[in-house]
Amino acid sequence: MHATDVQLGQPVERTPDTIIARYRANRDWRLYEKEWIYRNFPPAGRSWLDFGCGTGEIATQLALLGATHVVAVDVTPGLLDMTRRRAQLDGVADRVEATCGDLATIEPQPVDIVLSFAVLHHVADQLASMVPLLRRWLKPGGTFICVEPVAYLPWTDWLRERSGVQLDPLDPGERKLRRADLRQVTSGFSSARAVHFHTLARLNRVWPRGDRFFRRVDALLRPLPGASLCAGTVIEICTL
Repeated sequence: MHATDVQLGQPVERTPDTIIARYRANRDWRLYEKEWIYRNFPPAGRSWLDFGCGTGEIATQLALLGATHVVAVDVTPGLLDMTRRRAQLDGVADRVEATCGDLATIEPQPVDIVLSFAVLHHVADQLASMVPLLRRWLKPGGTFICVEPVAYLPWTDWLRERSGVQLDPLDPGERKLRRADLRQVTSGFSSARAVHFHTLARLNRVWPRGDRFFRRVDALLRPLPGASLCAGTVIEICTL
């Protein structure tokens, strides 16, 4: 089964109040990628493009957290239907604009922030053409944020594939990004910085109950030289 099929099979429900309360507080922003983004780039008062929005989970969260306007884009009609349904259930349909199509054919609406959460690794061989299309959506001085799985050291994936732990479903052409891929992502921006996650936390596949512990250790390791080489996920923050 492909990853997109898994998404299409998920139920669409109203976002629980506890989830929004968690993201408003952001007490664990050093541990979790999404909380890191919401903490360092508060959605309130900003306009967003949610590129590859999937079922609309992030798009509606942004609106619930005060975003002025969220353009949710995906190429799969069924996922856009789910996004619209979720926006209605969450009472933010007036601020979430669901658009189906390829970025090359959609007229950009300038926004403050473009967010691509675990999307670019699905089109890893198209980054040279995809990233400039995303830049067109940014206002002057706007910020592009992407969260992607990375593989800096080949042996880490070699070990994972032989660990016996079940792998996630993949879409055709999907692969983790490498250093050269990230250079393509960040080129064309005036500044870029990276924040890494899942150094030890990828061990949560072996011991799921230890996820929070692993993430806390990750936060301590993050400033150490060379620790990023073992990371499994990166947040790239790029500014025009």
